[in-house]
Amino acid sequence: MSCWIRLGIEPTKDQSLIRDAYRARLPEHHPESDPEGFQALREAYENATRFARQDEFEIEGEFAGAPEIPQIVLDFHTLLEDPAQRFNLEAWQGFIKALDHLPLDALDDLSWGLFNTLVNTSPLSYRCANLLAQRMGWEHRLLELEFDQASRVEAFLQRIKMPDPFDTTLMDGWSVPAQLETLWYARSLDHIFEHRPLHEYVDFASQHTCLPLPADDAFIKRLLVQFTQAGIGGAGLLQLCVEQQEQTSDDVDWLYLLACQNSLVGLDDQALPCWIRLWQEHRHPTAESRLLDLCAKRQPDFLALLIQAFDRLENFRDWSSDLADASQEYCSPAQRPETLARWLGGGQLNLQGMAAAFVDWRMSGDELPLLALLLGEHTDSRLQDLYRHAWALHRGDVELLQQILDEPPPVDALEALVLSGFKYQAEQQLCWLNQAPIPLAMTAFLSSRSVQPQLAEELTKGEPHNICRLWLRRLRPYDQAALMRIDQAFDLQAAEVGKNLRELNLLVELGQRGVILPDMAQGKAVWQWHAQTLFLLALLDQPERWLTLIDSQCLDLLDVNPDHPLSRLQPLLRRLQREQGNCAGLLGWLQGADPVHGLLVQKLLNVRQALDSAALPGNAQLYTCIESDPDVCGEDALGLMLLWGVLYHDPSLDAEQHRAMLQSIAEISCEDDWFEGFRKGLIKGDPAWPPEKVLEDFDVEKLVVYTLLDTLKSLVRHGAAGVPRTKALRILQYGKDDTENSVSLRLALSALLSWNERLLLVSRDTLPVPAAAFWRLGSRLSRKGFIWQVLMCVLITPYVALMSGAALSGIVVLLLGIAFLLSAILRRLHDMGRGIPTLLIFGCLSSVLPFLPLLLFGFPGDKLPNRYGVPPDSAGEDTLPGGLQATLRRLNG
Repeated sequence: MSCWIRLGIEPTKDQSLIRDAYRARLPEHHPESDPEGFQALREAYENATRFARQDEFEIEGEFAGAPEIPQIVLDFHTLLEDPAQRFNLEAWQGFIKALDHLPLDALDDLSWGLFNTLVNTSPLSYRCANLLAQRMGWEHRLLELEFDQASRVEAFLQRIKMPDPFDTTLMDGWSVPAQLETLWYARSLDHIFEHRPLHEYVDFASQHTCLPLPADDAFIKRLLVQFTQAGIGGAGLLQLCVEQQEQTSDDVDWLYLLACQNSLVGLDDQALPCWIRLWQEHRHPTAESRLLDLCAKRQPDFLALLIQAFDRLENFRDWSSDLADASQEYCSPAQRPETLARWLGGGQLNLQGMAAAFVDWRMSGDELPLLALLLGEHTDSRLQDLYRHAWALHRGDVELLQQILDEPPPVDALEALVLSGFKYQAEQQLCWLNQAPIPLAMTAFLSSRSVQPQLAEELTKGEPHNICRLWLRRLRPYDQAALMRIDQAFDLQAAEVGKNLRELNLLVELGQRGVILPDMAQGKAVWQWHAQTLFLLALLDQPERWLTLIDSQCLDLLDVNPDHPLSRLQPLLRRLQREQGNCAGLLGWLQGADPVHGLLVQKLLNVRQALDSAALPGNAQLYTCIESDPDVCGEDALGLMLLWGVLYHDPSLDAEQHRAMLQSIAEISCEDDWFEGFRKGLIKGDPAWPPEKVLEDFDVEKLVVYTLLDTLKSLVRHGAAGVPRTKALRILQYGKDDTENSVSLRLALSALLSWNERLLLVSRDTLPVPAAAFWRLGSRLSRKGFIWQVLMCVLITPYVALMSGAALSGIVVLLLGIAFLLSAILRRLHDMGRGIPTLLIFGCLSSVLPFLPLLLFGFPGDKLPNRYGVPPDSAGEDTLPGGLQATLRRLNG
């Protein structure tokens, strides 16, 4: 059968078409299932290839025209056709020795004929072919050829200088098809691996085939390396790695291949210790990235810790004494460029909890979410401790860094890897803090006993100044003198400095108020000192945000030192947490006279905080809140008039504030007829009710506005005696809590309630008047006391009058009984928030309805203190638990 028929193509000189046809029919004749068909196909391929090359060399000395083929040529053909000799180096060496016995002229005549035969025989062992090429000296005879022929010869000679993929002698006992296909396959793998993209290598290697492989250890290892680098894994490859690694346990190459194969077949648990060993023992450049990938896949909570652990800077210990020398930068806290890139990559992952917060902190500088998790309760306390250590590497001083070094080695391999990196960094940073010239210079500057110590000139500018600021970022206690020196030397009020040293700026402000941090405790209590200080500084820096970040257990976990400034706030925060489930609405509870409270008040002085406060803020605070955000009230003329009017008449504000309120009232303009009269009445403290139509236009409830105006008028006229009844206070509170009302109206109601609360708190501390003190006409009488006093008066007075024996004495007794009854009625009306006007009404109606006073048996008294005192039955009780606002909210439901 013609070779062209077997290949299924027309005769052609195009070798690429011949090769494609051969490969297309190759799957039909597998070497094992159809060896004869495979051999025939292979011979057809070789014949077609030989035909395509037969006119490549038209060189004298070819055998085609010779009348008789020399024996040496026949021996060469035998060498090439015998599978036991074709790839055997010793057989080729024997043939070359036979060439040495030929005359030089005969050898010259045979030279290019042997070349043509060699070049048309493929595949060959390059090592064997190169022996013949060197013996024949073809490389030195290129000038005998034409240019095109010389180029082809030179290309062939260059190709056979390449090494064979394996020791071809190992194929001596194989069949020809097996020899040819294995060598072709091995060379194809090498070529594609070296010259083509890896995905093409994967495609080629993934094609199903069944070929013998020689027992060449170097070839098998190279093949394993190629497969591994291309991302091809398999059970057989893994088993080979296991066996080789057991035999050579210290061989880093086999350990690397074993780690890769474990990862490729999905055995991450077996791959992890291999990668850890590669990094710890050999610092393998691939180990870091592979460990990070495994961690992100298997234990994402550890990813940020591992990134931090790999941030290993040069362990430098030889600083120059010159503070401006470049060596001062070494070992100062910094991050490698690789670490910064890893933070960026971690930020793109869907991390949760502390890992996400830590990565976000390193990328954006937002520390509060991380601190809230570090100070709060966590199900995995060991993981939380590791993140505290990671935080300490950036913000902790000597004590916290020493705790990292004192940590016992953990059992978990990944945790041990993380902790080993932390210990390396902690030791490095301790060395810098204790020995480097800049930290020592800063310590000497702050602890100097000189009246006006001066910071070294080199530390006031450039990179040394930045290193000083990094040193100041570490949390440590300072005395007042040190805080003053820091403020003067680093200008903490400057925008850029203040942004990076906000916590230190807060410590300076506390120090100016006479509050400093206590000395740091020792041992395990070191973290408690840091936890208290971090909580305090976060609260003073961003109170609203911080209180929403902390969990419910955070306050209970803090064992606050009584000498720590946080002890002035913790009881209040715990109370809010206990009463309302969170710490929101803090402003109204703070005491401005306390230095810590006062600094926190400055951070909370805004209108939203004033309205959301759980306790009513004082009107002085409220006025400051409005000043801090003057545009919050908008253009609500009625609400602004009410707000300025209440604050204008409140005696707790000073004269300057009153003038400002009066000017604000005067600046409000409205062309409606009712407005001018309303303004004049408001200034005089006798405001008239606006028309209902006006209130409808402003979309407010008339009951709320009218109650506000009546209460304001009563307070202006009667002072403490003008505090309204509970019903009116509840209406005011309802209006204040209604978010549909304008901000200015709610602020006006808040100011009015705060005024009333201040007056009620004065009488809250008084004791209730006993029911028997009937001569205390300005006091209150409970319903129970009123009943027994009325019964006693009605039953006993007539009996005593009759038993007196004389008309005059009887009249006196009756008058005393009536007076006693009137006293009881008046005191009972006081308990209901009523006064003498109501008593006069009762007196007028009693002539028609003599039993009218008995109606007082059924009406309850005020539950709150009023102008006549505290409730009669409130001895030993807090009559305003949580303040007026909290009490009214409970009553309003």
